[in-house]
Amino acid sequence: MTVMATEKLPYDAKHVIYRESAGGKIVHAFWTGDPAAAALLADPNTAEDVINRLWFRDDVEIVATATRHYRYEGAGFSGWVVESGGYPIDSISNKREAMRNLRAVVVAYFKR
Repeated sequence: MTVMATEKLPYDAKHVIYRESAGGKIVHAFWTGDPAAAALLADPNTAEDVINRLWFRDDVEIVATATRHYRYEGAGFSGWVVESGGYPIDSISNKREAMRNLRAVVVAYFKR
């Protein structure tokens, strides 16, 4: 099924867009019902300031986040933390495992 530009995207994990920050220390999992906003979020060439403005829209939701922490910057560990709804998961040592956990948290979010 093709979603027309005027149709709202379904509220499910399949329509979540994963977006890495410019510095690579944060990965956000966004959901939006607006196909135009989804296209902006998914496009790696969309400027960070445009993405930051999208956060304030009522139809854009940050479902989960993976954040990189470094001991040398003052964190108690070096690794990743995945968080959804204010609830963090234990530290994860590598990005591959953190992204796997991020996707699992997103799926669980929509099953609640």
